[in-house]
Amino acid sequence: MNKILTTILAVALGGLFLGACGLIDDDIKSGKAFEPAFPDEDTLTIQISDLGEGESGLSTMSQPLVGDRADLHDLSFDVAWHVNFYARNLLETLWFITRFPPSVAVEEDGVMGDPGEEFEYNAHATWGPFRDDEGKNLEYILHAWRGIDPEDERTVFLYFIAGRPVDSGDEAWVPILVGGAKPFEDNQDRFGLVKLDMDAIRSLDPTEDDVGAITFVYIQSADAHIVAAVGEGVWADDEQTVVTDVTYFYGRSDEGFAVLEFETSTNMEDPPGDALETLHVSTGWIYTGYGRSDATVSGGDLGQASVNLTECWGADHIQDYFLFSSDGLEPDDVFVEDGNVSDCFTPEPLDLGEIDYESIRTAFD
Repeated sequence: MNKILTTILAVALGGLFLGACGLIDDDIKSGKAFEPAFPDEDTLTIQISDLGEGESGLSTMSQPLVGDRADLHDLSFDVAWHVNFYARNLLETLWFITRFPPSVAVEEDGVMGDPGEEFEYNAHATWGPFRDDEGKNLEYILHAWRGIDPEDERTVFLYFIAGRPVDSGDEAWVPILVGGAKPFEDNQDRFGLVKLDMDAIRSLDPTEDDVGAITFVYIQSADAHIVAAVGEGVWADDEQTVVTDVTYFYGRSDEGFAVLEFETSTNMEDPPGDALETLHVSTGWIYTGYGRSDATVSGGDLGQASVNLTECWGADHIQDYFLFSSDGLEPDDVFVEDGNVSDCFTPEPLDLGEIDYESIRTAFD
């Protein structure tokens, strides 16, 4: 994936089966000391139970009616479900390996990385190699390091997973996942980054359907939970004919208020046109199930025009307000409004400000 993977892969394989001398802390030997490095379902997935069940989602921008089911609610649910699908695949990959104690665990000081980007560690562990359980003649290895961040003196972890065909040489290892984390410590937030490379997985196993890569960032504190993700070169349609980039942001407070923002390229015209449009959706909801979405479609076959849709719904996910409008459509723009915006749980569009997705995208460069 990048030079950090190249560096840690070389370090890991170079010392993979060196014996651990002297006394080793039981938590290191068992792998328990490295558990805070890895995300779990509570940190990496989007909680959508109070968003309610979704139906078919949104395929085109339509003019709905108050009393109809909220299309943007269903679309937001569908997107959240797909983000969770990728997250759970990632978590299952980690679980498959870390369900066992490490093959090697060492408590020692060391340094890796290029000058100016060194990582000082005080313990490291290796799991595997383990053969896959599906008869695909592949094996996987996980290596993790624990260290101290010199800037804030907090514990920090780095880890990666690589795979290769069974009985091949060290040069055949292909990195498929890389991550880092800072666990809860001294009332500080839990923070982590993890990237799953589906193209790398597919290079090992051509029967895999998914393509591209997805990078997650998660932050968990006493009163909030945040998950952001950037997908690069992932499928843009269910037919798997076009790839695109996508961004997601999810935030939730301990008071039960949640937001989900996403942007992707997709074909929104009916019938489909030649170019992909950009779809941007911001959805907010509260624990009672009441919610609001604001969506904009632009670019692609729309050219310089844009189409906008706002929907609000109650606990039954039935629309009680909608606004459908356009800007720059030929021959005439559209403006249709039904219901009272004051019935929305928030009368103003959600504004999450600028989210630095580029830093997420380049985190492991």
